[in-house]
Amino acid sequence: MRVLVTEFQLGEWLVRPRRDRIERGERVIHVKPKSMAVLECLARAHGKVVERQVFFDTVWPGGEVSDDVLTQCIVELRKAFGDSARHPKVIETIPKVGFRLIPAVEPPKEDPGTPDVNAPSAHKTRVSVIIVSAILLAFVFFWYLTGLRDNPPSGVTGEAKSIAVLPFVDMSAEKDQGYFADGLSEELISRLSQLRNLKVAGRTSSFHFRGKDEDLRDIADALGVNHLLEGSVRRDGDRLRISAQLIEAKHGFHLWSKQYDQPFADYFSIQQEIADSVADALSISLQVGQLGSIPGGTSNIEAYEEMLLAMRDQWESTPESILRAIDHVKRAIEIDPGYALAWWRLAGLYLNANAILGTERSPDALVQTEQALARALSLEPELPGAIFMTALIQMKKKQWTEVEKTLKRGAGLNTSTNGDLVKAYGGFLLRVGRTQEAVPMLERACSLLPFSSTTARMLGSAYANLGRIEEGSTEVERAFELEGFEVWDVEEGILLALSTDDKGLLLKWLARAEQYMPESRHIVMAMTGLLDDHEAALAWLHNAYQQSDKYDYQIAYWAAWHGDADLALDALRRYPVPTLFWHKVMTEVRRGPGFKELIRQAGLEKYYREYGWNDYCHPLGEDDFECGLPSG
Repeated sequence: MRVLVTEFQLGEWLVRPRRDRIERGERVIHVKPKSMAVLECLARAHGKVVERQVFFDTVWPGGEVSDDVLTQCIVELRKAFGDSARHPKVIETIPKVGFRLIPAVEPPKEDPGTPDVNAPSAHKTRVSVIIVSAILLAFVFFWYLTGLRDNPPSGVTGEAKSIAVLPFVDMSAEKDQGYFADGLSEELISRLSQLRNLKVAGRTSSFHFRGKDEDLRDIADALGVNHLLEGSVRRDGDRLRISAQLIEAKHGFHLWSKQYDQPFADYFSIQQEIADSVADALSISLQVGQLGSIPGGTSNIEAYEEMLLAMRDQWESTPESILRAIDHVKRAIEIDPGYALAWWRLAGLYLNANAILGTERSPDALVQTEQALARALSLEPELPGAIFMTALIQMKKKQWTEVEKTLKRGAGLNTSTNGDLVKAYGGFLLRVGRTQEAVPMLERACSLLPFSSTTARMLGSAYANLGRIEEGSTEVERAFELEGFEVWDVEEGILLALSTDDKGLLLKWLARAEQYMPESRHIVMAMTGLLDDHEAALAWLHNAYQQSDKYDYQIAYWAAWHGDADLALDALRRYPVPTLFWHKVMTEVRRGPGFKELIRQAGLEKYYREYGWNDYCHPLGEDDFECGLPSG
């Protein structure tokens, strides 16, 4: 329940409750609605202490909420303001009572508001086909390249242009064409991204707003863009009816809109003719980079539809859906063996299966991944995403020096807008224990991919490994709330909780694990019941270790937490995943003599001697080294 509706000033910070954002100069930070409601409670008190129960009654009326939920809101707010619990300048903790605001609450220094404009409904679900994507693109690029718009408000033409393609809405009677909607939306994102002077929000970010009834201006703010492309699709037999509109987000003005009624079977030829003629003409006259077809595509509509179905199943991110996606891509390749993008997606799906289906120890998935990628590149050497996929394969194979070469040691990534590559290099640095370098890279990745659960999870892990537990907890919680791989988010939450003395936090993540980690539920339940009995827990873990090698990852961190570094090392030798090496719970394991052999087994010593040592290990001459706590 909100208690304020107007904007207000906290020192140099402007708070916009209606938009859930905090601003200082050009810096804009978005916070969760509940966190903003907590801040409003504090603001209304004007420096007086607000007791915890007041927050519960105001922000969560009628609900049963733990202190931990309120604490997470305070943590998020402190991070937004750059505040510290130990040396507060904005939010002060009053032990066992509540919190209070330190700076005075004042009216905005200037009126930054924008008159409300009745924006069209932002309720969206995905939609479409590529059939007339070229037609849509022609008009989008005509706006983008020529600036011929219907009397835009002053200031619009001078801004750096940016756009998000929102998921098109499936208006088909049976609501069974969502995968076509996704296909059209993703095709538009890919094609728009070819223009070097246009910032385009990525798929993960844009699709975060699917099905959410939010003001388009707020969506644009959250995505950091000033224009939105949205629409709907209806498929009726062999006809496709597509509606699309381009919106200037600040004022809600419709810059362009059009409806199409096209034969489904003709869409490739229509797309090719219009996209080529319009894009070529505009790129020649204005010198802004060409809009062409995406390399590696197909001209076979049946193969293309199989790919759309595969993409739908891949984004569902369950073991069953990954297997279905693989079957769809294989059918696409059977229909069109020269479909390079299908081979590339098959490589990625094999990597997904390698991780999600627990086949890490089997070389088959990696071999299949490499074969599929090699076939894709033989068909289309300039295939988008090839560098990213190559680096992922090399990380899986623990070819650390090759990763550095593929990603050019991160050269240019500090200014790159390719969120996937920035995330990949940040994840690589995290995996090899260069955590302090990983943090700014992952922070940048989060700014480029604000709704990526994987990126938030990795950043949370990096924070926690460096002892920044509050920040780590906020990011891991955010990862869990975003759409993604919940099983990995929950496991990261357990690892973070094991790095603290907070039993309540650990029990919260273990309760989630019972739901989201079905394959490991027996371990979760056993460890939950034996948290306070180290001897019994270790006996259970030793027995589990003897029975199977399937759960070595979990056995390693639980054994370390219960104080058996030798068992943890034994499990890691069978499952040497470097990401786990650097977690805080593994500190005593790193100090043992056996850990050095583990580093050598993982191929890291050679890498460190060539590219420099990480935050946890340092050399002792040319032939020896030691590891322990993180440096700095």
